[in-house]
Amino acid sequence: MEYITSAQPEQTLRYAVYSVQNRMSDGLVYTRSFIVVKNGYNIIVRFTRLQEYAGIYAHGTYRPITANPEAKLYFICGFLNYVMVEHVNEFGIHHIYDITKKVMESYFTHYALEKQVDGSYRSKETVERCVLTVTDFMRRLSVKHGGFMKISKDELFEEQTRMTRRGQLVKKQIPAFQVVGVPITDRPLRDMPTKVLEILLSMAFRYTEDIAFGLCLQAFAGLRAGEVCNVRQESSPLGAGIRFTEAGGNTIKAEIDLRREVALRSDNAKTGKIKKERLQCVYPAFLRTFMQAYEMHKKYLCRIHYEKEYAPMFVNQYGKAMSYETYRNRFKKLIRDHLRPYLAASGDPEQRVYGQLLYENEIGTHILRHWFTVQLVLRGEDIGDIEYWRGDTSPESAYLYLQNKGELVKELKETGDRLLDTLLLAGGELYGGKQHMFS
Repeated sequence: MEYITSAQPEQTLRYAVYSVQNRMSDGLVYTRSFIVVKNGYNIIVRFTRLQEYAGIYAHGTYRPITANPEAKLYFICGFLNYVMVEHVNEFGIHHIYDITKKVMESYFTHYALEKQVDGSYRSKETVERCVLTVTDFMRRLSVKHGGFMKISKDELFEEQTRMTRRGQLVKKQIPAFQVVGVPITDRPLRDMPTKVLEILLSMAFRYTEDIAFGLCLQAFAGLRAGEVCNVRQESSPLGAGIRFTEAGGNTIKAEIDLRREVALRSDNAKTGKIKKERLQCVYPAFLRTFMQAYEMHKKYLCRIHYEKEYAPMFVNQYGKAMSYETYRNRFKKLIRDHLRPYLAASGDPEQRVYGQLLYENEIGTHILRHWFTVQLVLRGEDIGDIEYWRGDTSPESAYLYLQNKGELVKELKETGDRLLDTLLLAGGELYGGKQHMFS
């Protein structure tokens, strides 16, 4: 594709990702993403077929309707814009066929060394994902259009023999690039002591009832924030979003239905994204606490208005299913307005230090999923079990946690029934008229 660079916005073109959400008659929602060309006014001037080379479900005949290469497309567009737009005069490349290995190496180095908006550098894992995605994209193009391209598929990957954790030798195709990056020495604030989590959950049911149970879904079942916003009520006409198994009058199993992404709002606005479709069980050690939180949330739902034809589990101020953005902002408000000042003024030295850290570092909802994973490690779960309970698409995350098990054991303690006691106290304050524990 040729580019005409000009000061005129209508003639300044860039690659971009365009996504459109579709809704089937039964409410199932799926997204399709494309690589498009936009002008300086952010108007699409051309659709391309480049997304076909992103390699989503490339090795099978069956492709789930929800499969979408959107995440990979952002890596690819960044690469194409760097080579064919931002540095077109330097490289002299006006068509994708003319890209060489040397140009790819230049981009990967730039990507690894470029500072982000907050002044930090990209992590090793992010850089490696970018290199693998772009390299595989170019390989697929070379396979299809090899006679026209200046780079061959043999230049892009090299075969290496590696030993698995089970001692087996396997051959893997590794991108044939060496990228220089800046090691990240300052870890983001990820760990939350259990005593702080206890305070956070109690405060959530006091100050942000609309998201409190969502925090429990993350902490006790490992859900991602976007997946929380996709959960339906037990009585939803679209199918029960949560199911229970009972024996002898006791709940012995709770499952959250994340098997398909459905529209939960009459205006078709997005709520959140399910990363891995599945039935996700609540971790058994947290089941009693989870059930207490669920009973409290049901009482909250009885007091509010929501769209009955969808019956979302989490509702915004307008009675519609809560979006990921609203959920995230509500969490930030809870931390900023309540948890942070309370901890900073605490008589407990550990809480006070953590409160100060919250003034110096911003945390997101992912910290709850991290806490959940740490608890799995401390309880002796192996790599396969951690992958299962987290709902991961690969074992890589579980492996990283297990590698750092010794450090985690030193820093964090396994939680017990104190969480249940905390929620029982919060429930009594909300529905039994007891004095507020944070007053």
